[in-house]
Amino acid sequence: MPAHTPRCRFCSAELEHTFVDLGMSPPCESFRSAAQQHEPEVFYPLRVYVCTRCWLVQLPEHISPAEIFSDYAYFSSYSDSWLAHMERYVAMATERFGLGAESLVVELASNDGYLLQYFVQRGIPVLG
Repeated sequence: MPAHTPRCRFCSAELEHTFVDLGMSPPCESFRSAAQQHEPEVFYPLRVYVCTRCWLVQLPEHISPAEIFSDYAYFSSYSDSWLAHMERYVAMATERFGLGAESLVVELASNDGYLLQYFVQRGIPVLG
């Protein structure tokens, strides 16, 4: 357990239950310049908690989002095969769940919106 008990990002309850502990990890997509190659890499705990009040599963904030995404290099929409797969997935999900203009599709961590665009094309409201 950390020196201080982290709080839920949604309801502010203390996070006391570890959902999974994956040890220490450097930030994802943290590319290093040639000048930084001999400097030690910074690692952060990758301990995922679940809030027992609202059931949100989350990581406590160790790094600001600005630091993580300032030089983020991955955009899913650059992969034609992935986009084709997502378009087929949206067609399947729309039919299976009867999605339409009265529905709302919510995608967490929606990257550059590559998935949600296909719901929008079908007239389905989205949030992401």
